[in-house]
Amino acid sequence: MKIQRARIAWNRLFSLRRGMSKRIRPAAIVAAMVTTLMAAPVVAAQLPARVPGLWQSTTTVTGPDGQALPHAMDVVTVSCVDALDDQKFFTSGESACSSLKISGSGGHYSIAGTCSDAGRELKIHETLVYVDAKNMRLKAVYGTKSGPMTVTSALQWQGACLPGMRPGDEGNISGGVFNKTDNINDTANQ
Repeated sequence: MKIQRARIAWNRLFSLRRGMSKRIRPAAIVAAMVTTLMAAPVVAAQLPARVPGLWQSTTTVTGPDGQALPHAMDVVTVSCVDALDDQKFFTSGESACSSLKISGSGGHYSIAGTCSDAGRELKIHETLVYVDAKNMRLKAVYGTKSGPMTVTSALQWQGACLPGMRPGDEGNISGGVFNKTDNINDTANQ
């Protein structure tokens, strides 16, 4: 139950860019998150490619008071990343954003823009630090009515995607078994 509540909080934050405020998405999102950009064009830099395979994300969501949301601390999710879907995990295809601008170089990048959630405009700012091709950190700040929400994630490559996983799959591992919660390529995510 604790993990499910954290995923719901995480999913509400990241689903806004897909216009899916009622749909639940896993945190790896984080993780995991990046590929073909569909709505408005991305300006400037492209994000570096991550090593394809299974990526694990450990995520914490904090509220406007700077405190972790209930059941939203150190939530672990996984994503199956390939070259075609890598950037979708971070830009969500921009489907609910009027524009996202990527800037940066080397190992430090920023994604900023304005997105819509249930008819409300929200400002977003993400910072991505590529430690190397198998490790990265993400910090995302979303302006909300009650103040900024912050999502921080550490993402690590784990190896090949698990048997039965398809590129874009997201979920968690319980008892050594992958539990799919979403796929970045599902029509509802476009």
